[in-house]
Amino acid sequence: MKKNLLLPIFIAVFQFSAAQETDKAFKNRQNIQEKLLEAKALLEKDNGKLWGRPIWNDSIIVIDFDNSIYSLVKLPNSKTDNGILYSKIMEANSLVFVNTTQKYEGKEYATVLNNYLDDKSATIIHELFHLLQIKSRKFNGNPIEYLDETNARILLRLEYQALRNTLKAIIEKRKIDEIKNYLKDAVIFRKERQQQYSKYLNDELEIETLEGLANYTGFVLSSYNNKYEKAIEEINQREEAKTYTRPFPYATGPAYGLLFDYLNINWRNSLDKTYNFTDIYEVMILKSKLTITNKLLGLAKSRNNFDEINKQEIAREEEQKKLISYYTDLLINKPTLKVVLTDIDHYGRTFNMNGTLTLNDKGIVYSSIKGRDKSGNNFGNFATVEGKNQLGKAGILSYDKDGKTYFVFPLPSKIEGKKITSEFYEIELNPDWKIAKQNDGSMEIVKETKS
Repeated sequence: MKKNLLLPIFIAVFQFSAAQETDKAFKNRQNIQEKLLEAKALLEKDNGKLWGRPIWNDSIIVIDFDNSIYSLVKLPNSKTDNGILYSKIMEANSLVFVNTTQKYEGKEYATVLNNYLDDKSATIIHELFHLLQIKSRKFNGNPIEYLDETNARILLRLEYQALRNTLKAIIEKRKIDEIKNYLKDAVIFRKERQQQYSKYLNDELEIETLEGLANYTGFVLSSYNNKYEKAIEEINQREEAKTYTRPFPYATGPAYGLLFDYLNINWRNSLDKTYNFTDIYEVMILKSKLTITNKLLGLAKSRNNFDEINKQEIAREEEQKKLISYYTDLLINKPTLKVVLTDIDHYGRTFNMNGTLTLNDKGIVYSSIKGRDKSGNNFGNFATVEGKNQLGKAGILSYDKDGKTYFVFPLPSKIEGKKITSEFYEIELNPDWKIAKQNDGSMEIVKETKS
């Protein structure tokens, strides 16, 4: 019998590849464990000094994209090889791939994606703060629609510029009066904007309390040395977003928080109140109400790059009009596929907050979004297609009406059993759900009636 001389080579290659995979998995677990323990050490060092209550909580889960989940405490059916880090493959549709707080096995956890661990513990601390915060009070986290309007964006960008100038003045060790003058400019733009759009103020302050304070806490208690520079980077990142309706507090929260801390004012006193940075400034720094005159506003504009910001936003307004026209035609005028959530509390959504569009009074368009049913009571799961998930290329509309949440998709190109596909998205229906055709050419996802 002739010997197969290649067999030993195949075996060696297989063993080498297996060893590489094992080594990679080991290093991955080791990195997750190190990052969790680093965050724990930072928060145990703080020991409640920042907010009056300890932030560290063992109820944190790291989610990896191979559906593995990791924790420092034993989860049901999880295993450990060192008695420190536990891991398992998570059950289908049990957790959404997003940094947030969500229920798992009936208990609330902070969840952090594995690819967010290399930021000096900032994301872990951010999400653990949320876990602590919701024990005191739940805050609105919905997008603030008016911030896509041109005038509102101009005022917000002027506020960003003034905050940048204030932070730079601290970095460059300028005189305290110069620092305070730039901060006053920021509050001038902020107060002017919020007075013009006062009906949105309560919701705006709630999302700023929710996400702004969490991002501030992550910055402050992280191991970053250059916190003022990081706050400027955060402003730059949020300013570059296509939309400002959801991302803005991630910029304003760290900036105002760090500036108030620099000025040594005692502004942090509770987790169950809504924070208003304008009020804090007026009461604790200015010590009087800020009255905005045209002259005051004009001088502040001249110091904070108004001409260039105004020019850029006027040009952007034309592009915005084209997007609104495109999505109005795609998702309002043309036949569509619609579905209503039947169990809103157990439907997880994760989306690119920088890729949304407020479609006048019709709802919000999401260019990149995934939906996951965690109860089995909703229609199923869906996701936008990579490469097509950009504003102007595709989108899914979501709106609330009469206490219900609706999704509106462009019509699908193919329906195969429970799988619905389009060049823009994919939907996987749950059992007992089907497509129903409407007289006007539209479609609806409905629950099958049992005979």
